[in-house]
Amino acid sequence: MAFAGDLRKLPLADVFQSIHQNSLTGALAIRDAHGERLVAFREGFVVGCAAPAGEEHGIADELVRRRKIEAKDARPSRFFRRKGSLLKSLQRRNLMDVAEFAGMTRTLVLERVYDCFLLEEGSFEFVESYDQGRFDEDEASAELKVAPAEILMEAMRRIDEFKRIKRAVPSFREVYVAARAPSEDDPPIVRDLLLQTAAGTKPLHEVFHSIPHTKFACCEALLGLVNEGDVRVATAPEYLDLGKAAEAAGQHDAAASYYSRGLAYERGNRELNQRRIAILERLRRNQEAADERKLYAGILLEHGDKKAAAEQYARAAELAPSDPLPLERLLDLLVEAKDLREATHTADRLVRVYMQLGLSDKAKGVYPRLLVLSPRDRGLREKLADVHQRLHEPATAATIWKELAQEELDKGDVHDAALLLRRALEAQPDDIKVQALLKDVETGEHAERRRRYRRYAVTATASLVVGLGLARLAHEAVAVAQLRGLERDLLRTIDRGSDAALGALLAREDHRRAWQGTWAGDWDEEATAELARLFVRELEQEAVRPRYEPLTVPREPVAKVLEDLRRVLDPDPDEGLRLEAAVESAEAALARADRETAWRELEPLNERVRAARLALARAGVEGRAQRSLEEDQRRLYPLLARIQLLRARLYLDAPRSVQALEDEVAARLDGRLHPGRQGAAQAAATTTSSPQAAERR
Repeated sequence: MAFAGDLRKLPLADVFQSIHQNSLTGALAIRDAHGERLVAFREGFVVGCAAPAGEEHGIADELVRRRKIEAKDARPSRFFRRKGSLLKSLQRRNLMDVAEFAGMTRTLVLERVYDCFLLEEGSFEFVESYDQGRFDEDEASAELKVAPAEILMEAMRRIDEFKRIKRAVPSFREVYVAARAPSEDDPPIVRDLLLQTAAGTKPLHEVFHSIPHTKFACCEALLGLVNEGDVRVATAPEYLDLGKAAEAAGQHDAAASYYSRGLAYERGNRELNQRRIAILERLRRNQEAADERKLYAGILLEHGDKKAAAEQYARAAELAPSDPLPLERLLDLLVEAKDLREATHTADRLVRVYMQLGLSDKAKGVYPRLLVLSPRDRGLREKLADVHQRLHEPATAATIWKELAQEELDKGDVHDAALLLRRALEAQPDDIKVQALLKDVETGEHAERRRRYRRYAVTATASLVVGLGLARLAHEAVAVAQLRGLERDLLRTIDRGSDAALGALLAREDHRRAWQGTWAGDWDEEATAELARLFVRELEQEAVRPRYEPLTVPREPVAKVLEDLRRVLDPDPDEGLRLEAAVESAEAALARADRETAWRELEPLNERVRAARLALARAGVEGRAQRSLEEDQRRLYPLLARIQLLRARLYLDAPRSVQALEDEVAARLDGRLHPGRQGAAQAAATTTSSPQAAERR
């Protein structure tokens, strides 16, 4: 009966029981990453176990290690490979009897079998014919015969115990250091472990081999010492010193192992990284050295040293030419640094690797990343076209060649354009447009067409310039004509008071906006500024006594006029603010550049102004001369001027006109429109005068 399987799916315990129940004879081959183990069966019973190749040591070596015999006494087994030679030699010298020899052989074989049960991954296969030479002749002389049932219970216990051991002792290649000296109360195995780890120079597997105890017993004792804190793992600096010593002694493999263990505890140690990389390269273990350089480059990137990281990736790419990862990372750094020359060289290498690995999609995406740095680079685009052509995408390649050819034609380089068009035809021989264009280029028709187009372009441009000039002149002429017509219209209304002056100013401002950007508009701006000054002068007169148009409506008594003025100047609180407060609110809104609020508040002010002027007009000249109206008129006239001025300020936006308006207001109207300010200024002047003058006053 022959069967095979995976250790993760079928446990070894079930395999052993099946072999025993079927009384099979042969060998169970158990294979994992370390090699092949053979467990020999005879009629369902275990009769021997062979370790993987390179780890073999027979009963003679085990007896010496366990200090049962001297090394010289094991010589017959080593020089005369005959079954039973060691046992006969030991019996003849009275060093060991048959029962003790059989017991030691049984212990050794069972330890090997128990090790098989500790494997978590691997495969098994039962074979009837196998290599008998894998088994020790001296062990065979003991005629071992063990039922699987005797093995399974201890194997299950060891599996559970080994899980606990592995959490504290992850690898037998670790170097452990004793934290105390052995004492007389310690068991022999503990004393041996403390003595062997005192110097902190041996990995665990060498420590276990140096003491006369089984490997599993050593593991259990070590776990106790670790939990008590009597033994600790070597630190990264200690591993560094061990590696240096091994390197000085020429033990390069051991040095590489020590550096590797140190990096497991301090990956960022630069000296450990550099020494491990150097020793791996010396051992020609290029792939491991490349992997180590990639890890080291990642650490350098974390510290912000991009230049050193790029050097590590470049060296890793040389050590592992078929690995695209270091080239990818190096290209990222070069693109980020905008080093186009080095990035192009790296991109060429990366494309070759992708093509060798069959990663066509990635190969097509390399050069577009560099085109972000230089979109019009002809060399990069030619390489991209070559990649598409090699990947059997002729349409895309031909499109790139045609674009390049058109750019050369635009520059006037007919020779290069013809070469590029031929490349496009190689990719797509049936492209009629490319054939026609290549024919035009080679016959010179294309160059002649370009000359004709150039002449047409020059003529059209000159015509366009002349046309635009004439249009501008016509535009200016119309603007001047309208400006003169506007001036004639405004002259008829210029002497009709501030309303007429304000209307003329606003009409002039509308004209300037309509013809903004013309010379006439610039001339008009100066005329608008002069109108603004005239408007302020009219306001200066009307701040004292405004003009009133003659009305056809009947006059009203002074009492009725006073009542109408009272509603304008001092309305009820629920109907609105006093006229002074309303005007100040609108002026404040304009002062803080809130033009929308100022416009909104100006509308009701205009209504109140119209009502006040209408009431005074109905009073007539005789009525307005009454003493009962004098106080209201003194209040009203400056407010009327302020409202007119507010309207002008809101409408004007030409800098020159605004400046002229404000200068004229400051020179003529501030004292008349704001008497309170003038009084405050006079009071301030009085305060700053001499005390004697104040006493005389």
